[in-house]
Amino acid sequence: MSVATRALCAVALVSVVVASGCSGSSDASEPAASATSSDSLLPEAEGVTEYPLTVTSEVGEIVVEQRPERVVMGSSWDADLFAALDVVPVATDEQIEFYPWAVDALPAAIEAIWPMGDAAYPAEQIADTNPDLIVDTQATDAEEVRQVSDIAPVLGAPEGTADTLSWRDRILLLGEVLDLSNRAQQVIDDYDATFEDIRAEHPEFAGKTVDLLVLWGGGSGTGFLNTAGSDQELLMSNLGFAPNSNAGNEALAEGLPDELIDSLTGDVLVVSNQAEQSEFDAFYGNPLVQRLPSVQNGRDVVLDWDVDTLAVTHDGQPQDFTGHFGRAFGIGPLAHVELAELLVPLLSEKLR
Repeated sequence: MSVATRALCAVALVSVVVASGCSGSSDASEPAASATSSDSLLPEAEGVTEYPLTVTSEVGEIVVEQRPERVVMGSSWDADLFAALDVVPVATDEQIEFYPWAVDALPAAIEAIWPMGDAAYPAEQIADTNPDLIVDTQATDAEEVRQVSDIAPVLGAPEGTADTLSWRDRILLLGEVLDLSNRAQQVIDDYDATFEDIRAEHPEFAGKTVDLLVLWGGGSGTGFLNTAGSDQELLMSNLGFAPNSNAGNEALAEGLPDELIDSLTGDVLVVSNQAEQSEFDAFYGNPLVQRLPSVQNGRDVVLDWDVDTLAVTHDGQPQDFTGHFGRAFGIGPLAHVELAELLVPLLSEKLR
């Protein structure tokens, strides 16, 4: 079993896809064994959280009178957290399709999906699901949640984390409110063990650096992604890479003009390409790009991401990744495992 397969088995707990993969079953559609009862959308309560529970988040204080049973995922950015905890939301927004690994890991189908609109949260659609809790663990605007706070208590971002949002803090908060604190901590522990294994099995990453770029397409230019404190830089660190020497370069954070291209001195160059072929050719054919040490040494990886199909290809070959490539860096633990499955073999090949 590969590191990435073990990682999926370790992190995703009792998810449908992972459980079938770990058991060796050839039918990924078979339901997984789960602690979630047939008449509940949540796993069995742990008996750790005492209700009524008073919680203060970035959007204010709420009182959760009893353990929630019907939870709305106010933003699909929380997809990984719900899936890792084995919690089935009764509703969320249509961008949940960006995270198929999380959808596949849920033990049951989501009842209602609402279209994206002008309002942060569609009050009517949410009310129709009769929730007893609304969750958006990245919400920091109390005014935005006020429109639905009379439907059910709204849990926002962990208090004091508005500028330092971490999936770890978010899953611990959600676990506490849903009486799944032990499960939340287990997700974190399994994640750490998984990436510790990856680092141990890939010593070639140690001391090396990665320049991670995105070519947006449509004339929007190129971005340098692994800036200091970014989700991209964090994942590279978790894989065992050294901090990028440009991580603190504020000029690069604004874009990648020609005059800054030669500052990219990473051992490996990874480009996420969302542009048309002609636009990509113009960028990659730039002599400044071609003179980069990583490109000169053949240590460059181009990943073409199709914004319509959400599929990734490398050198014209389909990769085992489907979903929103850019958001995957920041959404949570399951997405990080998906990215490791994609990136580790490609990076290892370049550095061995």
